Amino acid sequence: MYQGLEVSAPRFPLAIFEAPVLAALISFVLRYAENSEYNFASAFHIPTYLFLALVVAMFLGLTNSCDDIIRDRPVLQRERNIKVRLSYYVISKTITLGVFALVQCVLFVLIGNFVLQIRGMFWIDLAIMFLTAMSGVALGLVISSLVADPKTAANIVPLVLIPQIIMGGALIKYEDMNRNLDLVYSFSHWFSEHPDSEKTRKTESKLQVPLVCQFIAMRWSYEEVIVAQAKLNPLTKRQDRAHDEIQELAPKANTPQQRAHLNDLKDVLALLSGLEGQSAHAIDRYLRLVDPVIAGKQRFDRSLFKNAKGPVTADQLYVNQKVADLISRAEMEQNDYRRGTKPNVFFGLEKRYFGMKFGVFTFDTAVLVVSMVGLLVMLHWILRKQLEVRRS
Repeated sequence: MYQGLEVSAPRFPLAIFEAPVLAALISFVLRYAENSEYNFASAFHIPTYLFLALVVAMFLGLTNSCDDIIRDRPVLQRERNIKVRLSYYVISKTITLGVFALVQCVLFVLIGNFVLQIRGMFWIDLAIMFLTAMSGVALGLVISSLVADPKTAANIVPLVLIPQIIMGGALIKYEDMNRNLDLVYSFSHWFSEHPDSEKTRKTESKLQVPLVCQFIAMRWSYEEVIVAQAKLNPLTKRQDRAHDEIQELAPKANTPQQRAHLNDLKDVLALLSGLEGQSAHAIDRYLRLVDPVIAGKQRFDRSLFKNAKGPVTADQLYVNQKVADLISRAEMEQNDYRRGTKPNVFFGLEKRYFGMKFGVFTFDTAVLVVSMVGLLVMLHWILRKQLEVRRS
């Protein structure tokens, strides 16, 4: 109760089963590899699964919240003459729906990642999926505040969700999309004397995202989850850390301790490049053993890895080729020497705006959070205006 306002309790008993059912359905259908025996490295549909996980998160967020304000409207109307603290009401709604969305996301990631053998990515995938679900929650609450009938709200959900799917970057690749969606591209070509000149083609990237698609939440979350799968998996994350340490230490390794640590880092990087083990558990144990070496807390002891041989490789467990190909292409496009500056390409590791450089995870997360907060601020403004009209 917020100064006389009683909010209706959310009705979630059946919705809790949507996430695990969808996770099982999607993951079993997509459990396919080019070889006869499924393994994560050659799994064909990992990018598709990650995108569909985000679609499910957005869908669940929308459907859970699209009629919440409608169900509370009789109470809001009855208490319209009381000074209702709408900020508390909006925060309460967001937290309640957020907790439920979190439970749904946990169930989905647990089942889907287990079936498709996506290891070591639970917390990262959960965080990105939850951010997407919260974007859906905020958008659903805004829809609920603008319509008076639950059926109308339900009919609006596909109109909001389908553009997210189409322009999210997975179903239709941006290089295959109508380029006139990018208003900057269209204007530059309309006013260009030679729009098809060789210079123009060299400075443009097919992986640049059309301007309209920049306003799609799925575009940011899908980019983030793909880059995370490629760069934050347990193997690649350690390889990148060791490589970065080598690059930083090599020019200034003057003392015996620094040279010894540099040699240890090189040994670790060589080990990780071809790490093998008897099982996935053994590979995980070997990966944990290199952490203190990379951090410089202990020396590299090769005897600890004398049994690091077997039928299982770290690449098979953690590096999916389809995901790696997407990132490799983006890196080639972004680092093309023919361009004076690095363009902002889809799946690019860096974002450059207003003369500043941002990491992809920082920037994409900030976009999702700011857009969600913006929708909640809009919701607060809409409700306040509606109450003011009814009071008058």
